[in-house]
Amino acid sequence: MSTDGTSQPPASSGSSASPREAYKRVKRTPELPAPEAVQIRMTPIAAAGTLLWVVALVLTQLFNEELADSGREWWGACALAGVIIGLLGTAAMVVADRRHFGGAKRNRS
Repeated sequence: MSTDGTSQPPASSGSSASPREAYKRVKRTPELPAPEAVQIRMTPIAAAGTLLWVVALVLTQLFNEELADSGREWWGACALAGVIIGLLGTAAMVVADRRHFGGAKRNRS
């Protein structure tokens, strides 16, 4: 806080540097080029997550009585919701991968 009660720093005499210019002046690290983007297919990742939810759903059905006795019968519904959302996500990743990687194949031919 400056002496006049405002949150702005006091103006230095004769300096009209913008914050960007001041940053460039005191910056000590050199500019580095941005790394290349990693290109991976997302469909297998989404499918693996969906498969884990399917395993959870099967396990909750096998142990349904024990879960109900302990007040955790909602675990089955949670696993079912995970399977449904996982299927939707896997379908979306198939479409995204086809757009991203399928277009590259067409351009090369």
